[in-house]
Amino acid sequence: MRQLLALLLLVLGMASAQFSVENLKPSLAVVGGTQGFGAELSWHCLLFQPPVGEVRPALDVAYVGGGPVNGAFLFRYLYPLAEGLNGGVGLGVAFPGFQSANFYFRADAEYDLKAVLGLPAFLGGDLGLAGGTLAAQMKLGYRF
Repeated sequence: MRQLLALLLLVLGMASAQFSVENLKPSLAVVGGTQGFGAELSWHCLLFQPPVGEVRPALDVAYVGGGPVNGAFLFRYLYPLAEGLNGGVGLGVAFPGFQSANFYFRADAEYDLKAVLGLPAFLGGDLGLAGGTLAAQMKLGYRF
């Protein structure tokens, strides 16, 4: 039943993201945290914008050195906290090693480094719970 619910959430999320596929934004980040060091490739697009903040479906694929490739699909609500700083929460499905689907909750913060560096770079941190496993990571990334 959990896998069916996870698959349904993934399909509905991807179907809703099709409305703004032309606004698909990829990013690549170097990550380090409780699971080790590696890289993360993400895609997200704006699904809708409430009066404050924005809701974005996100697809993440990550590789941590010496470990399996992991994936996640989630809906993120990002809220502007200060100039260039966004905080948010996300709910979705994580696929550790692309073996099984687990419920995924994540709280994160991102600071946009574009004003400082003149590049579309960001510095972020995540704290998440996937299938009963707590994970935290810091990331430095580039938005294409």
